[in-house]
Amino acid sequence: AKLDGEDVTKAALSFTVQTTSIAADYEAPTQWSVKLEKHLRSDDFFDSEAHPTATFSSTAIVAKAGEGTTHEITGTLTIKGIEKVVTFPATIAVEAGNFKAKAEFSINRKDFQIMYEGKPDDLIRDDVLLKLDFKS
Repeated sequence: AKLDGEDVTKAALSFTVQTTSIAADYEAPTQWSVKLEKHLRSDDFFDSEAHPTATFSSTAIVAKAGEGTTHEITGTLTIKGIEKVVTFPATIAVEAGNFKAKAEFSINRKDFQIMYEGKPDDLIRDDVLLKLDFKS
């Protein structure tokens, strides 16, 4: 995050995710975690070899109180080379010159050409929950 004083609405927020290092069940790995990680990196999902990163870059941060949130962030999310404008609620604060932001929102994986259907009992949902926690 780049700050312009204490006003978070003038901040610029960006992040990069290394899709080549996706971790499954990182808090409680199972015997299937490594297999799942390899599958998520494959062409069925993130195609990490061709698209080693996913990125986000904000275009606007607006003060907008919501249920447990303080702001709304709009920006460009790029996954598998596909750019989509997304807007999501976040809790943002500047404490002692340090920027902090938390957000939780869903995206539709099919918007980014992640089309793997799986089997009927796989429980692969179209909406994927993203949880972000930033500190600078």
